[in-house]
Amino acid sequence: IATASCLATLGSALTTALCPNLSSLVITSILTVVSATLFPRPFRKLRTSGTALGILFLQMFFAASGAAGSLLLVLRRAPSLVAFSALQLAIHFIVLMGVGRGMLRLDKNELYLASNANVGGPTTAAAMAQAKEWKELVLPALLVGVLGYAMATALSLSLGPILMRLATR
Repeated sequence: IATASCLATLGSALTTALCPNLSSLVITSILTVVSATLFPRPFRKLRTSGTALGILFLQMFFAASGAAGSLLLVLRRAPSLVAFSALQLAIHFIVLMGVGRGMLRLDKNELYLASNANVGGPTTAAAMAQAKEWKELVLPALLVGVLGYAMATALSLSLGPILMRLATR
């Protein structure tokens, strides 16, 4: 918890100093991924307790998300959205497997996790790796998902003001 607090505080301070109009989530995410990559030994010591806390919070996240959802309601109110999402997922999976397995000859389990991290984020990718007992892939699944969040958040927060200016013209 102390490490997370330090990273969040530093990320917030850097955001205020460098990009006051940006959400601190962007720099904090980047800072966390870079720190874990550059200094793996101290972060390795956090793995056991971090995994236990992570699993606990993942379970609460999944329970809260599932309790609020209704698949039948979505199917009734927005069937075209369901069809569009299914098409996106199908194209994503076909391209990922075609390029990853067909051209690059990558491991299918790693590709499944990469797909899960892309579509569901780090929480579902890590949960999948844990459930399949791919213990060596739990951390990479989390990092790939967090890296995706960091990149997408930075991109969307940068594009948002540009699109708003275009919309008011």
